[in-house]
Amino acid sequence: MKTRNVYLTGLALLFCSPLLLAHPGHDPIQSNFISGLLHPLTGLDHLAMLLGIGALGAWQTAKQRSQLYTGTLGILFAGAILGLLTGFESGIEAMILASMFLIAVALFFSARGLLPMLAALALVMFHGWAHGLEMPAGGVFTFMPGMLIMASVIMTAGYALGKTFQPKWLGAGSGAAALLITLLG
Repeated sequence: MKTRNVYLTGLALLFCSPLLLAHPGHDPIQSNFISGLLHPLTGLDHLAMLLGIGALGAWQTAKQRSQLYTGTLGILFAGAILGLLTGFESGIEAMILASMFLIAVALFFSARGLLPMLAALALVMFHGWAHGLEMPAGGVFTFMPGMLIMASVIMTAGYALGKTFQPKWLGAGSGAAALLITLLG
């Protein structure tokens, strides 16, 4: 992939994300496949987290990368089911922010191996959990497939960014995004 294309893809993804709409809630009428496709692009928290996971995978072995990416999709889905079934919402947003700071640190230090991947996966669950709280039960069959497909696309873009940019720059950018989300809302 040409470097210019990677830059343009990253810029396009960033411009698609309104800063203040991290978790605006989902109108049940709009809990469809297209809404699922668009949602990871309309929340800076999702976008930054998925790009970070993709970049984190760029430094792992092929087997670890595959486990990280498929694990992320599985944990997002499992988190959504838990949120839908339990309705428990105390501390979810704090855990989402924690996941972003953890990924920023992992990127900054070029973390490799099982521990950073497990920590990232454990905290990624809360991104899915928030969706489970917001969507109707039918969203499991409509909204979630779209979201998981777009999550795969964004992680692929993150992988390209991880292969292109220095880890310290990615970590600093990820940390700045987490800080911005914390300050704005």
